Amino acid sequence: LGVDIMTGHWEFTYKADEIRANIALGNSEFLSQNVRVKEDALFDGAQAYDEDSGHAFKPYTIKELADGVRIAIIGQAFPYTPIANPQRFIPDWTFGIQQDALQELTDAIRTNDKPDAVVLLSHNGMDVDLKLASRVTGIDAIFGGHTHDGVPAAIPVKNPSGTTLVTNAGSNGKFVGVLDLTIKQGKVRGYQYRLVPVFANFLEPDPQMLAHIERVRAPHINKLNEVLTYTDSLLYRRGNFNGTFDEVIC
Repeated sequence: LGVDIMTGHWEFTYKADEIRANIALGNSEFLSQNVRVKEDALFDGAQAYDEDSGHAFKPYTIKELADGVRIAIIGQAFPYTPIANPQRFIPDWTFGIQQDALQELTDAIRTNDKPDAVVLLSHNGMDVDLKLASRVTGIDAIFGGHTHDGVPAAIPVKNPSGTTLVTNAGSNGKFVGVLDLTIKQGKVRGYQYRLVPVFANFLEPDPQMLAHIERVRAPHINKLNEVLTYTDSLLYRRGNFNGTFDEVIC
């Protein structure tokens, strides 16, 4: 799909070796500062991105853009994975928000890498991101996910040393969040944020991807097309709380 950087959520519904194999198949950098390998697992030879820090995956990356501008992107995977997903699939890893570790990492990046801006790519959910932005300093913007909120404007959140912009661009490719940062003398001086709607029906499908989807669906097409029942009212889904379609699923 041409995604440069990603972090994790449902990727962790597979076993650890499958997760690593799936990540290796893609062309994206997979980042997560809050997934660590347990000490006893490291002692037994469990794989880690960095055995000294315990990070299971690369925690951040630096992207060099036009005019020599350098952006640090930190990954924040879904913190409640062991509660929401089968923990037996990932027995060697710990998750959580890891607020203190995030602050320590942000400070180290600011000191050692000296980026022009620091961005957190987060799957915390909107409410957690808003609270995190008020507590952790040194992050210029948070690109959030998980709660499916299509937020039309970036929300500036004050913290002890400045302001962090919190954004969320919905789900399922319905929107693209576009954040333009004005950077001067190594600092963010201004921004413009747009929540761009994606009208999928107006986009020509990629022929190769369409053929792949049809090929995967073909053996199951009769079951997929089976009509189970009809409804007289709209079934909808909403990420924050249950919707009518969630009730049908459950």
